[in-house]
Amino acid sequence: MTETEIKHILYSVIEEIGRQRIQAKITTSIESSKKYIDIIMRKSTEILDSRSTHESDEITASLFEALLHFMLTICTLPSERKIQLKNDLVLDIIIPSLQTLKTSPDKSIVLQIIRHDRELKKISQIESLQPNYENIWLISAKPLSTPKYRTYSILNTGSRRYSNIIIDIDKFLKEKGDKSFRFVH
Repeated sequence: MTETEIKHILYSVIEEIGRQRIQAKITTSIESSKKYIDIIMRKSTEILDSRSTHESDEITASLFEALLHFMLTICTLPSERKIQLKNDLVLDIIIPSLQTLKTSPDKSIVLQIIRHDRELKKISQIESLQPNYENIWLISAKPLSTPKYRTYSILNTGSRRYSNIIIDIDKFLKEKGDKSFRFVH
């Protein structure tokens, strides 16, 4: 299944629920992002499972990433996405920006989507940019056993639940005093 097909399914579920409704609820209460992430993931996964011939962590990771991009946008949380660096390393998401990561790594997060176990080997490259291990957040379909990083997964075992990620990002930015300009849609 292609990323385009996955995004199409995701956005059909979002439209079914109501994009404006989701945005209005989350704007009123960031905590409601947890509920909507759970609903959207469940409905999207049901459709994907019915159309796919096999279960794939890569499909789940692509769904996670597309949903995270949507949520960051509607929550107007500052982020930069798919940053290509000189050493062929691609950072999936930086909160709030690459500039902040370079000047004040303690005030930024690197979120990396782990699609395959072999991608865990690239984490040491991320550490050279983000020396604060607690500010490297890994997102995976399956729980990861990487105790020095914050990990999120769709499962509840050993990792933080993926549906909490927007609340955690918002909390991090508030704790760090981020004053990034946020667009209102």
